[in-house]
Amino acid sequence: MGLFDSVLKDNESLFLDTLPLDIDFIPPILEGRENEQQYIATCIQPLFSKRNGKNLLIMGAPGIGKTVATKHVLSEVHKKTDDIYTIYINCWKKDTPHKIALEICDQIDFKFVQNRDTNDLFKEIARILNKKSAVIVLDEVDKITDEQIFYHLLEEINRRTLVLITNNEQWLTTLDARVRSRLTPDLLVFKPYNFEETKMILKKRVEFAFAPNVLDPVAFEKIVEKAYDAKDIRAGLYLLKEAGEIAEQNAQRKISLNHAEKAIGKLRDFKLKSTTTLDTQEQMILDLIKVHNGLTTKEVYEVYQKKGGDQSYSNFHKKIKSLEQGKFISLEERNEGPGKATVLRYGMKTLQDFT
Repeated sequence: MGLFDSVLKDNESLFLDTLPLDIDFIPPILEGRENEQQYIATCIQPLFSKRNGKNLLIMGAPGIGKTVATKHVLSEVHKKTDDIYTIYINCWKKDTPHKIALEICDQIDFKFVQNRDTNDLFKEIARILNKKSAVIVLDEVDKITDEQIFYHLLEEINRRTLVLITNNEQWLTTLDARVRSRLTPDLLVFKPYNFEETKMILKKRVEFAFAPNVLDPVAFEKIVEKAYDAKDIRAGLYLLKEAGEIAEQNAQRKISLNHAEKAIGKLRDFKLKSTTTLDTQEQMILDLIKVHNGLTTKEVYEVYQKKGGDQSYSNFHKKIKSLEQGKFISLEERNEGPGKATVLRYGMKTLQDFT
């Protein structure tokens, strides 16, 4: 028997398209977030009348639709009018005013960026954006290392809505009071999907991704249960794709409960946040916590400085909170003399925690 004799033929794949199982896929109809999308649209609505829009802070746990819902609204704006720029930036990687300025220039097709400083770039950005209006989304906004970006966006862009997305419930309170007073954002909190919403969303993705009737209903129910337990739609997407691939590897024409259970056994391989999304300083701090597991924040900061870390204690503390929000570490309060200290525990939670 040849090595590939048991492989399904090209026309026998269980998948119609794997893209709908990607976490960044935006479905044509976004189920379960209609009210949230309408709220986002309401904040943007004044821009259609050439008035300033409302700024909006979106909060909620990872994997519950904040980004997808926002991108869906941006898509609707883009289809509705050419008079409003729609700009989306993920601040995991674009975490400084200069990086954000370069990304905006790229999205508005301004090419003359070589050897130009941040202030100069924002003058050009303002010149272009102020001819129209703009919706600017800063996803993972708590990763931004310099609040100066908000002065640029708030003072130099005439008609705009800033949509700020974060998993960190305390982020707004960490901002300088002057920035908060200028932002004055509306607040939109995304709550986790309930069981029926989780099932409905995953059912739609199954219809997009798989050939008809290849997924056993019992296997599907098991995957829905795990995704609901994890409070993370991404868990369900991972399990659907993994179960399908396991079935194909075994030359099966049905995805069975056994395939779903094997996929669940591999959940430990799926991180809630990939370390590839960490910036250099966050990765350095995470590595130090791994080596010095159980030290306090102050003690780890002292080690960080000795290793050449150049962040202020305030920025260091923000990155600690960011790592906690990303579920790379956990924080533990303990009494120490007259006050309290925060102990840092290394441990990237994986979805295996929910099995």
